[in-house]
Amino acid sequence: MSLLWRRKPLRIALGLDRIMLWGGKSIELERAEDWRAPLDALPELLKPHRNREANVVLADQFVRYTLLPWNEALKTDEQWLALARHRFSVLHGAASAEWDVTITATAPKGPRLACAVDRQLIEALASTFVAAGVQLASVQPFLIAAFNRIRKTVGSGSCWIVVEETARLTLALIQHGVW
Repeated sequence: MSLLWRRKPLRIALGLDRIMLWGGKSIELERAEDWRAPLDALPELLKPHRNREANVVLADQFVRYTLLPWNEALKTDEQWLALARHRFSVLHGAASAEWDVTITATAPKGPRLACAVDRQLIEALASTFVAAGVQLASVQPFLIAAFNRIRKTVGSGSCWIVVEETARLTLALIQHGVW
């Protein structure tokens, strides 16, 4: 297929009370307690999009964050990941052992933002897309997707990022280009 005719990836937002397809259908859900109900509704939305590629934005209701201050003693990504896992364990207890943790460097010698998502959610999401014949290209938390949209505009400036969701507000301060 010519690159000129390549379709843009689907953009899907997954929340506790809604699944949205950018530029298309939206499914309202009865507010669920966890991610299972929205995931159960997803196959119906994916049916007409077989053989497409999709990017998913997860509501911050499914994500936990912690900011790791710069630590010169940490030299590798594995060391940063170990620190993030330890921090989540201290903050959330044994449940954090079941989470996938990723880290985003915010500046060369700046703090790192760690994100944690239930591993079962990621696995179930991948299985749902495989079963629907839709390629899952990326999964991002809403806060990160919002930051990526304004990253170039903010540059080394300062701003607040405010993500409002049903029964939840996520706030992040970017100061001089750093979380």
